[in-house]
Amino acid sequence: MLDIEWPFETHMDFCGQKMAERLFQVIIVLFGIIGFFAGYIMQQFSMTIYSVLFGVLVSAILTLPPWSVYRNNPIQWQKPLDSNKEAATNKNGSSAKSPKKDVRKTKGRKDE
Repeated sequence: MLDIEWPFETHMDFCGQKMAERLFQVIIVLFGIIGFFAGYIMQQFSMTIYSVLFGVLVSAILTLPPWSVYRNNPIQWQKPLDSNKEAATNKNGSSAKSPKKDVRKTKGRKDE
């Protein structure tokens, strides 16, 4: 995998993804409606297509780059576990959990 250090932020949080998706949909529908009426008035179907394509271009410019407006709610990640500690406790068996009983086999059976 390539380990590239970009000079700018390249992520978007979940709320930003939702906002970008909604904005993308609204822009496409808006330009589609405007293009439909413009094409109907001018009797040019190509005007409708060009309008929708222009809407796709505008929405791509507004939603594809990770603008700072899409990073207002950062994700709080958990701290990673120390794998050396975990391996040591598993060797001792002190923190090993007992295997769970498979209840799928017994669900359909009645007690006899």
